[in-house]
Amino acid sequence: MILKPAVALVSCIALLAAGCGSSSAPSTPQVSRAPAPVNYEKSIVNYFDLTIRGPQRNRELDIGKPEPGGCPVGGHVTSQRGWVVPVIYATRSGQLTGKEAINITGKAYYFWFREDTIYGVTPRPELCP
Repeated sequence: MILKPAVALVSCIALLAAGCGSSSAPSTPQVSRAPAPVNYEKSIVNYFDLTIRGPQRNRELDIGKPEPGGCPVGGHVTSQRGWVVPVIYATRSGQLTGKEAINITGKAYYFWFREDTIYGVTPRPELCP
């Protein structure tokens, strides 16, 4: 059977339209996550030891547990997702004599890790390093 050019064209368009009308939803890209940090507490303590000048006698660090972070750590949008560790850096001033007030100041830090390496530090968890 020989098709006329107009019929052949309509047949090709119908086949192309059928192929484009797939009912399957596009797949979402798989998110790759770096392994959770193991020695994160030591890394965080070392970070403060190296970056805060002067004596830190009254320093208290409240180091949280690693949580899966939503930011890519590796320099590219397609890089692995890392882990974020919340930390409160607190200092005390005054003596525990009961005669004067004791002032406690605290600041939140969020440490971003890729495996056991600190990738960045941010003041809020929604900021990517």
